[in-house]
Amino acid sequence: FSFIMEMEGVDFKGALELLARQAGIDLSQYQKGGSSGGQQKERLYEALELATKFYQVQFSKNRTPLEYILKKRGFSKQTALDFKIGYSPESGGALTKFLLSRGFKPEELKRAGLSTQRYKSPTDMFRGRIMIPLMDPFGRVIGFTARLLKDDPGAPKYINTPQTPLYDKSRHVFGLHLAKEAIRKAGYAVVVEGNLDVIASHQAGIKQVVATAGTAVTAPHLKVLGRLTEDIRLAFDQDRAGLQAAERSIPIASKADVSLSIITVSEGKDPDELIKNPSGAGPKAWQKAIDNKQYALDWLIDKYKAELDIKSAQGKRQFTNILLKVVRDLSDSVEQDHYVVQISELVGVD
Repeated sequence: FSFIMEMEGVDFKGALELLARQAGIDLSQYQKGGSSGGQQKERLYEALELATKFYQVQFSKNRTPLEYILKKRGFSKQTALDFKIGYSPESGGALTKFLLSRGFKPEELKRAGLSTQRYKSPTDMFRGRIMIPLMDPFGRVIGFTARLLKDDPGAPKYINTPQTPLYDKSRHVFGLHLAKEAIRKAGYAVVVEGNLDVIASHQAGIKQVVATAGTAVTAPHLKVLGRLTEDIRLAFDQDRAGLQAAERSIPIASKADVSLSIITVSEGKDPDELIKNPSGAGPKAWQKAIDNKQYALDWLIDKYKAELDIKSAQGKRQFTNILLKVVRDLSDSVEQDHYVVQISELVGVD
């Protein structure tokens, strides 16, 4: 059990489930409520796996999504296969009809996040979108991120599978099943904002890269990654949202006992744009940015030092209010004292 926990980066429950599957043991019969809960989850896994294959077939038959992924985004066929990229047709009911014909019930499709109720009949949750499967640490599909293919001002560019018995965005780390070995070898994990950033980085050969749903890094995310490495590096956008995400993440990382650093991507680009630099130096530039990481709290101090006038009384008040709130939540008292002294020296206050 300890071996599986170390190798797969999972907790005891995850190791138990993996070994039970390999041994052909149904764990649900030993759980409260009998075997029905486990069987229901297996049905959802089956529906999602079948949906992934359906989307992959639709992708291979449609010119527009193929051109978007292979030409515009510059992903190879192998990359598309590795990440099981697909396409949801615009018809609105194709997947639902297909899965119902395979013996799945409407309520099962709804619980899996694959269909929704419109006009009294079930219809597809995703339509006219590039489908990127979300997989657990073992590579089983638990949901999807769906990117709009045609511009529509009234529709969100990205939508995710809603919360289901299998998918919880506060716990899910995208790409972990393909990044585990690289994280272990490199000794660190890089967390980016977008799933397409992960895919571009993996294609460039830098595979110790994963993503969270947006910029919200949670304690469960860091707990999952912390089983593989203590060195976590964030590469979020250098905008206000990215700054606030770093603020929120620092105390969480301190409590999770991991070392959190920030990666600054040159010229304000995201990793995908940097990697695909026409000069061909993109992958090296991305690796250089990863190597030049800065400890998160030092990065935050530098950011606010540049943003606020810390020579003025108002600037000093804002500067200390923001940073002391973060420092106060650090779990290590020595680190707290270090930063209190540093902040006091910067603003010239005892």
